[in-house]
Amino acid sequence: MSDSVLEKFQRRVSAIEQDNDFPADFRQLLERAIEVNPDGGGLNFFDQGRSLNASEVRDAVYRLADGLQDIGVGKGSHVAVMLPNLIEFPLTWLALGVLGAVQIAVNHRFTSKELDYQFNDAEAEFVLTTPQFLPVIDAMEARQALLSDDNIILVADEAVAGHPHWQSLADAGSPDYRPDWSISSADLLSIQYTSGSTGLPKGCMLSQRSWIVFGCTPLALFDHQLDNIMADHAYFYLDPQWQTVSALYCGARLHVPEKLSASLFVERVKTHNINMTLFPRPIVGEKGEESDKDTCLQKILAVAAGAEGIRNIRRRFECVATDGYGMTEVGAALIMPEEVSDADLDACCGVPGPFRQCRIVREDKVDCETNEPGELWVRGDGILLGYYNKPEATAEAFEGDWFRTGDLFVRNAKGYYQIVGRIKDMIRRSSENISALEVEQALTMVDGVQQVAVVPVPDDYRGEEVKAYLLLEEGQTPQSLPPGKVLEGAKERLAEYKIPRFIEYVTTFPYTPSQKVAKAKLVAEAGDLRAGAWDAQAQ
Repeated sequence: MSDSVLEKFQRRVSAIEQDNDFPADFRQLLERAIEVNPDGGGLNFFDQGRSLNASEVRDAVYRLADGLQDIGVGKGSHVAVMLPNLIEFPLTWLALGVLGAVQIAVNHRFTSKELDYQFNDAEAEFVLTTPQFLPVIDAMEARQALLSDDNIILVADEAVAGHPHWQSLADAGSPDYRPDWSISSADLLSIQYTSGSTGLPKGCMLSQRSWIVFGCTPLALFDHQLDNIMADHAYFYLDPQWQTVSALYCGARLHVPEKLSASLFVERVKTHNINMTLFPRPIVGEKGEESDKDTCLQKILAVAAGAEGIRNIRRRFECVATDGYGMTEVGAALIMPEEVSDADLDACCGVPGPFRQCRIVREDKVDCETNEPGELWVRGDGILLGYYNKPEATAEAFEGDWFRTGDLFVRNAKGYYQIVGRIKDMIRRSSENISALEVEQALTMVDGVQQVAVVPVPDDYRGEEVKAYLLLEEGQTPQSLPPGKVLEGAKERLAEYKIPRFIEYVTTFPYTPSQKVAKAKLVAEAGDLRAGAWDAQAQ
């Protein structure tokens, strides 16, 4: 049966690629939302108490775009948006989209040193934030000359002297405003940062077309009517942004809480009649209540839930639940057909979706045989244009027009893809991507620390935790430089979620022939990575 399901899915993918009603850009996306559901849909930031239907969203976006262009934001302007989950975030992103400007989505938990890097790396000309985060921005050592107070726009109840006021800009604009310049699907829309294994985070250049493909493709494959979608992750991440595009495209309302809460997941789903959402990893294994079946859920995206987790979610909610595979650089590369009923495929991520071609490649760049592990390469319409201002990293990431994901996959005899590991030196803690090298660099800057190796520790609740092996300088001991002191020194360089939970001291490291720390050997020799390690949660 799975073969016929796969063939049917592939025919559908081909049909979507050849004939679809995807908007060309964000201006057309807003018009599409009006055509599909003018008095419904839109955005509901329920913890904030702010809700707008599709027509109100379009008017608010063009009002804001009008106000922004009055202070100099235009086509190609780089605007850093550093906000918690507030409705002003997507309205700003959409306004930048219709202007042809470029958004830099910024984690609002960053330290001033992290902002120094990201603002300057992305060449931010404007920043949009709240008064709460001004002290962090003021503490930056390398604040650009362009980032004067006049270019720092504040979302606040009342205007703050010296700064443009977001609401005042929106109030001054006209809902009938339309920019008198053209935009295209190829225009750069976002510099979306992602942590990598080669150092500090890199800015993925995503076009208007990237976001249209990312957001519209999942909906084009879905047969059911969607009225309500929930996006409960932090809005500076990829998922809530493509879900915004999805909701506008299909006329659904996007429901966004203040923050992700696994304990409130079911309550939120029921309260807002949610039809589709991502599933929070911490509760993948929960059995739940019999009443959990009484929801409006039609589709759950349970990425990295595993076969057992997928089956449990289906049983618990009696709805479609599938895995998949995507990343900031390429969006959704692999999608699992909803009709698949073969239990042997529950551990798989799926097959290439619309506008995506995939291959699994050996180190010698030859395609792997069936069930032979290799690196997943992806190409297609709307993948990243490259890494901003990093030509060497871009060249390293591509082989021709194929993007090298750094993840190990196998393709089974039935044609489905399954992830088996990572090439990249990354840690996935809850919904956060953490570069091991970035943490190592920060800890090495602490006086008395000579060398650091950071590895992931499997964790049932967060997926992975961060562990740091410390080699101290001569004359230092774990007593003279205890874990608390080391981590205190790292806090000015790292956001809280990047701070290691586990610390272990070593007197030497195993090394590779190229004199890099042999992390695989380090982990293998440890066995239980928690045993004997200092644990921040136990203090």
